[in-house]
Amino acid sequence: MYDALLLDIGFVIIDVSWTAIHAYDKATGAGPPRGEAMDRDSEARWRAYLAGVITPDHYWGEVARSRGFDGMPGLFPALAEVVPDELFDPGAVALMRDAREARHRVGVLSNEAYTFMGRDFFARRPEFTELDAFVDATELGARKPAPEAYLAAAGALAVEPERVVFLDDTPECVEGARRVGMHGIRVDPFDRIPAFEQARSLLDLPA
Repeated sequence: MYDALLLDIGFVIIDVSWTAIHAYDKATGAGPPRGEAMDRDSEARWRAYLAGVITPDHYWGEVARSRGFDGMPGLFPALAEVVPDELFDPGAVALMRDAREARHRVGVLSNEAYTFMGRDFFARRPEFTELDAFVDATELGARKPAPEAYLAAAGALAVEPERVVFLDDTPECVEGARRVGMHGIRVDPFDRIPAFEQARSLLDLPA
């Protein structure tokens, strides 16, 4: 029924995590100033993040500033330079690989991938170099959830929107995909497995 897989990048394929932060700290000798406590297991902001009280951008922006960066736009490139492998969700990478091996079209649709990571990062990462489409709203001029963004991605995949399974962590972006006929699936950044399993079922991929 479906011919293509389309994914958002941030918090779906690539994610900031404490694993990545600790790996970066170890590699660079960085860390929060004056030994300030900011750890996923001990601080109240992490619990607020898990509860949905604060957004991922807010939470990781605070972590970034604790390392001397000007928010997430500064943190992402630093992590990508020092510990890039720690940023990828293995379930997302496996889903993309298996979809391609099953001869489905596979692409990404992001609002600001190039803004955060830079074009060179995506050009050298094997997770992205073999994709059938890479659409960034930075260049497109239409951001999700505008219909033009999804239609441009479907066009780049050479597939009708109704034949596309789309994954995103933002509810309004999932709804935007559904409005143009795609099968939109919301990814929970704290538990991506159910969304990936649903996509596998729709694309008739092995579990």
